[in-house]
Amino acid sequence: MKILTNMLLFSLAFLAVTASAEIQKFGDLDVNYNVITTDTLAPEIAKAYGIKRSKNRLLLTVAVSRPDERGVPRAVTADVMAYTINMIELHRKIKMRRISEGEAIYYMGDFGFAAPDFLRFTINVTESGSGKPHKIEFQRNFEKF
Repeated sequence: MKILTNMLLFSLAFLAVTASAEIQKFGDLDVNYNVITTDTLAPEIAKAYGIKRSKNRLLLTVAVSRPDERGVPRAVTADVMAYTINMIELHRKIKMRRISEGEAIYYMGDFGFAAPDFLRFTINVTESGSGKPHKIEFQRNFEKF
């Protein structure tokens, strides 16, 4: 029961995070992504997923989906790799982990950073069985807290 409760809490938190997420389309494949500071997570969510809450930690979330025959988005399994490059050109790989909750599949990675910083993100998404990677690049400016 506790695991189910944690999964529900994370699902609600993830929905709140993805409500402001960006979407990149590759044909009929949708990749939703967002990055937030981990201090915005509810304490019970952070604890359930082993994420340290801090203004100096970021959480990258990715969800991959494709509409079914009725147009309802359905989760798609993928290999998700991500990294950042900061203002002084330091490359850092983000260790992404897969979270499966019933039919829902999310990918997330958290990591520390030193504000202020301007980070460029690259996410490579390869749908399982496809072999063709899709690349997303975006940038964020994180001010001093």
